[in-house]
Amino acid sequence: MRRLTIALLATLLPAAAPAAPPNDSRVDAAACRRISTPAGPHSLLPLPDSPRLLISAHDRRNFEKPGDLHIYDTLAGQLRRLPRTGEPAGLVLRPHHMDIVSRGKDTLLYLINHDEDSPNSRRHSVLVYALEADRLVFRKRYADPLLSSPNHLSVAPDGDIYVTNDRRDGSSVVELLLREKKANVVQYREGRGWRVVAEGLSFPNGVKAEAERVLVVMTFGNAMLTWPRLPDGTLGVREQVVSLPALDGLNPGPDPGTWLTVSHGPLLDFLRHKRSSGHPSRATVFLVNPGTRSFQPFFSDDGQRISAMSNVVLAGQALYIGQSFDSFILRCPLKG
Repeated sequence: MRRLTIALLATLLPAAAPAAPPNDSRVDAAACRRISTPAGPHSLLPLPDSPRLLISAHDRRNFEKPGDLHIYDTLAGQLRRLPRTGEPAGLVLRPHHMDIVSRGKDTLLYLINHDEDSPNSRRHSVLVYALEADRLVFRKRYADPLLSSPNHLSVAPDGDIYVTNDRRDGSSVVELLLREKKANVVQYREGRGWRVVAEGLSFPNGVKAEAERVLVVMTFGNAMLTWPRLPDGTLGVREQVVSLPALDGLNPGPDPGTWLTVSHGPLLDFLRHKRSSGHPSRATVFLVNPGTRSFQPFFSDDGQRISAMSNVVLAGQALYIGQSFDSFILRCPLKG
């Protein structure tokens, strides 16, 4: 069934507009190097006040398999699995996107987990761990029908959790094929629970919740959007920041108020790469400034260095690039 779904998507989904031509003025593309990881290092997250990256890895070509979390020391160049303790019996970790916050003396990791062994399911949760002495200690599990197809999450400064569902019905392939505008953003507030705060979206992906606004990039919607955050955590009237094709992921850029996001090339290439690593899938990383509603290419690759980019972060003087399927991340030093 999984392969049939992929084949149908590859046949019926129109390709996204081509990614922008390379403009690697901020990145030394010739000096990029691979760092070996388990398969599917989709999400990368710099740890606060640390030269280390947290990496969530899940073999998305074999979705039923469990994934894991790893620490990469950017100074020592060492990768190791991060032990986990205190998890509920029967929990299978299939990690997706994550966010990390400091609260008092605690460093808390919020993680999207896919609870079933299929990418087309309705059972997902948000797991919370405390990072303690280089291990993760389980704290809490959020599960709700409104977590229908969670893709990315972000924790606001006041503790509200915002999650993008790329589909309203996580088991619906038709919703993807027809690019129906049914997807949403949901919010959790302690004591209030989960509720929908934005809807009518087309495959919302990366999300960042700030004190006074929420930013979201869409893959099918081909745009970055922004909403004002109201006192109860609900969202006001949305505005479009920029229009760019097939956006994925959202992380801080090198300059204050800027953001890095991946723009995929033709989605047919992405789906072919999912079936076989021999098919390249190109993408461009854009630097977006919501204040000026402007953007520029930050890094681009035709799929030969890395395919199916998923998430990019800055750590030290380098750009680290995750991807959805193969067994490595890419490190590219910044110029200057």
